[in-house]
Amino acid sequence: MAPLVAQKGRAWAGFVIRAELMRLFDVLPVLESIAPLRLAEGWDNVGLLVGDPAAEIRAALLCIDYTPGVAAEAREKGVDLVYSYHPPIFEAMKRVVSPGSIFEAIRDGIAIYSPHTALDVAEGGTNDFLADILGLGRGLPARRPMRAPGAKFGPAPEGESLGLGRIGALEAEAPREELLERIKRGLGIEALLVAGPTTGMVRTVAASAGAAGAMVEDALGQGAELYLTGEMRHHDALRAAKLGMTVVCALHSNSERAVLPRIRERIAGALPGLSVFVSGADRDPFVVR
Repeated sequence: MAPLVAQKGRAWAGFVIRAELMRLFDVLPVLESIAPLRLAEGWDNVGLLVGDPAAEIRAALLCIDYTPGVAAEAREKGVDLVYSYHPPIFEAMKRVVSPGSIFEAIRDGIAIYSPHTALDVAEGGTNDFLADILGLGRGLPARRPMRAPGAKFGPAPEGESLGLGRIGALEAEAPREELLERIKRGLGIEALLVAGPTTGMVRTVAASAGAAGAMVEDALGQGAELYLTGEMRHHDALRAAKLGMTVVCALHSNSERAVLPRIRERIAGALPGLSVFVSGADRDPFVVR
């Protein structure tokens, strides 16, 4: 995919970087304005994970997972920054040695930044993107979070616009078959895992990206008739189907990846002169045959 290069004079959220020499510390406030790190779950590892804030930045690569294939693509494209939705450093690391993607990023001067759950919670992030695909109206009361940030269970307090997952009522009932096709088109995939009813009409729909199968209880408790996520445990899917809910699993990273072009536009709009790529090597590890 060709890079999207911001034009001088454009602005987004109050940020416009015009300097010919762009440093990582110029870029970080823009990334945090898109997904404020304070919104991340307490267990998460977000923000700048690798890199020198004073380093010069000319190009960035967006991905869901910083795999060896994505690392090779970053070197091939000559980028200075990888925006990896999932943090490649999560649990404690006891050594950073060669061969290894983190060692090579440090060696090659490639910074790595991860927004993860901050992007899930934030307005315009992964879960709002899924809500857009489902056809929910923008903002309250058309859509609301299922849980407040950091909460163990929902619902989110009335009037809360930020949180985990999204739920709301469509303007009019929609056929389940139509929603399933809409999800595939919106995520750019050819198949879904579906449990429960696949025909009939629904009005209240919910979504939460990634491994959010446990939030099916929130969705059920708040009246959702269809729930879109990345993956779900077998017995949770059985319970939801028994109660008449349609559960839609897109595979973990497939439920997250389609938001990246939107994030690319926002970064490029705020950082004139920065070349911003969406990775072509990044893909879900599972394939449907």
